[in-house]
Amino acid sequence: MSTTPEDYLAKAEQTLVQLAEAKTESERLRLKRAHGAYLKLSTHGAETAERAAMAPPPRIVHEKQPTAPAGSDRMQSYFK
Repeated sequence: MSTTPEDYLAKAEQTLVQLAEAKTESERLRLKRAHGAYLKLSTHGAETAERAAMAPPPRIVHEKQPTAPAGSDRMQSYFK
């Protein structure tokens, strides 16, 4: 069962109503955090799609890699 962005927005609205009725500071803080979390969850899908569109295209990887870099013989003799 997946929750849709509309469900999260409805929960955010419910937390605002509860926030108006909150009596203690700890309850207000908890409801403020919950409201922020619900808003973030409601926009998560859209943000993911935007990030995917902005991502650079995948790198082209050649099938055959070179066997050894140009100066590798020299460096191996140095470390022996």
